Amino acid sequence: MTQPPYGYGPVPPGGQPVPPRPGAPYGQPAYRPAPGYGQPGYGQQPGYPSGYGQPGYGPPPGYGQQPGYPVHGYGQRAPMPYGPPGRPPQQRKSGGGWIALLLIIVVVVVGGLVRGAISHGRHSSTSSGPGPSMTYTPDSNGGVSETGTNPLLTDPNTTLIPAKCSYSTWSTQVDTARKFFETAAACLESAWKPVLAQKNLPFQSPTLNVSATTDGITTPCTGSTSNFAAFYCPANKTIYMPISQLQTELFKDNWIVYLSVFAHEYGHHVQAMAGILRKANSDRVDAGVRSDRGLELSRRIELQANCFDGMYLGSSSNGGSLTTSQITLARRDAHGRGDQRGDMRDHGTAENGGTWFEIGVDKDRAAQCNTFTASASSVS
Repeated sequence: MTQPPYGYGPVPPGGQPVPPRPGAPYGQPAYRPAPGYGQPGYGQQPGYPSGYGQPGYGPPPGYGQQPGYPVHGYGQRAPMPYGPPGRPPQQRKSGGGWIALLLIIVVVVVGGLVRGAISHGRHSSTSSGPGPSMTYTPDSNGGVSETGTNPLLTDPNTTLIPAKCSYSTWSTQVDTARKFFETAAACLESAWKPVLAQKNLPFQSPTLNVSATTDGITTPCTGSTSNFAAFYCPANKTIYMPISQLQTELFKDNWIVYLSVFAHEYGHHVQAMAGILRKANSDRVDAGVRSDRGLELSRRIELQANCFDGMYLGSSSNGGSLTTSQITLARRDAHGRGDQRGDMRDHGTAENGGTWFEIGVDKDRAAQCNTFTASASSVS
């Protein structure tokens, strides 16, 4: 099984997104959490495939110290993908997980041995931005390597300032979708960059890769597998948004859902810039990525990205760029995504996912998004 970047990433066993119940109003949770998770009444819908699970976070088993790299620090471990909860339907193939894992390990080993030089693989012509380098070099300017005590999270007054944002028109046509995400990225940068600067934390714009499908995309976090949805790869600071994986047949032109997915991925970039990912990733590898502690750290990372997502959407709404009905739809969607039976428990329950998103919307304070000092039950 591939454990990808942060956000909606490569697909672990389990979850597939589920459409709303027939006749239910739009905004009904689109993702089925495991029995007992999330809101009352959530569950498998008659005639629908098993529910969507969470995005893939964390390194796969076998990731560890790269030759010649210091022990601590994100980027000094094998790259991990991060993605939000919910993935498009994927067919399980016998042995596919092991093949993907072997591919990732090969990438890590080769990257460690040649770490200075070679850049492999190009994106399809439908993607935006340069092809990711397969050489993984530790980032020496990645913020403060702390989680709960990170400067971004310790000031109770750190907030995003509401601002008007002119989102471009949404369409599933690649060039139009790319423009939509580019305008969203510019707005997200305007919101988060001043906050990081205020805390003397570095900022670098992420690369945006928008493509029609996942075909032909090779990344430092996923290797050459095409089994991934939207995700953030901190190894090359790139947000991948394959349109075919956004469940557009379900959400139609309700672009607030795609904006929320993107804001979640951008939240992982903010974590990377602050140094939160570097510390959390190192701690997770030390604990064992599939250990109870390792999975808890994964949930804390993902739920914090939910909260950062909510902060941005809330501030954008307060700036007059999003309507109350759009925020309501985003809230419902957030409560419909969560770990389910068969998943690795690496993203959190639907209830907690929705709760942290709403904390972001309603509080708009980074300190309120400090999942690393929160109780274990609130990140279960």
